[in-house]
Amino acid sequence: MIRRLAYRLLHGPAQGYHDAHVICLRERGIAYVRVPKAANSSIKSALALRFGIRATGAETVAQDAFWDATEGNRAVRLTPERFVRQGHAARCWTFSFVRHPVARLQSCWNNKVIQNDILSPRFVAMGVRPGMPFAEFVRAVAETPDDRADIHVHSQSGILEHEGELLPDFVGHVERIGADWDFVSQQIRTRTGVVMGPLGERNMRLRAPKDQARALPDTVHAMILDRYRRDFQLFYPDQLT
Repeated sequence: MIRRLAYRLLHGPAQGYHDAHVICLRERGIAYVRVPKAANSSIKSALALRFGIRATGAETVAQDAFWDATEGNRAVRLTPERFVRQGHAARCWTFSFVRHPVARLQSCWNNKVIQNDILSPRFVAMGVRPGMPFAEFVRAVAETPDDRADIHVHSQSGILEHEGELLPDFVGHVERIGADWDFVSQQIRTRTGVVMGPLGERNMRLRAPKDQARALPDTVHAMILDRYRRDFQLFYPDQLT
């Protein structure tokens, strides 16, 4: 009960359907919890390719609508609550990937704010504007809790924890994606017989997180640390200072 209360204080109200983060391959016993800006597009592309998943519409694998209309319901997109309540969590081997909060936030800023002229309604509501400096973007993110933020800046812990417990059986790191993806591939092959092969690079821009963090002004780094403290505690505990 205490852990559930702490989770709600950190992340706000329970997620709604638009936060259906879990891609569940029910018949194969495999599930992936998507984390935007953490190799998400590459992983979804690999799952669709290797498991032969197609959508009834013309959407691309990067879009949620693709996973909401797969042929034969070979994959479904679920909220963490439904994933657990319907028993899929107990039957599936579940994995995800995370990314250093500084690198993830800078990638999001570059892709969504600098390279695009049109922002999502959630970003607009946060006070984000096209081309704004990174420090101002960080302040807008720091002042917006997960339940009011665009999905691309949600805390990774907020996506991956369900009532205070990590949902995935395995959480890989983008910073060591080669070795961690090999482990995921091995687990999938053992359970399904499907050979995943190397992970393609779709929209992945990798730089050394420590170098990125050192290049930030102290005030900006402090805002990121405070906003994503739980992420650091769970996934990057050695970089809390």
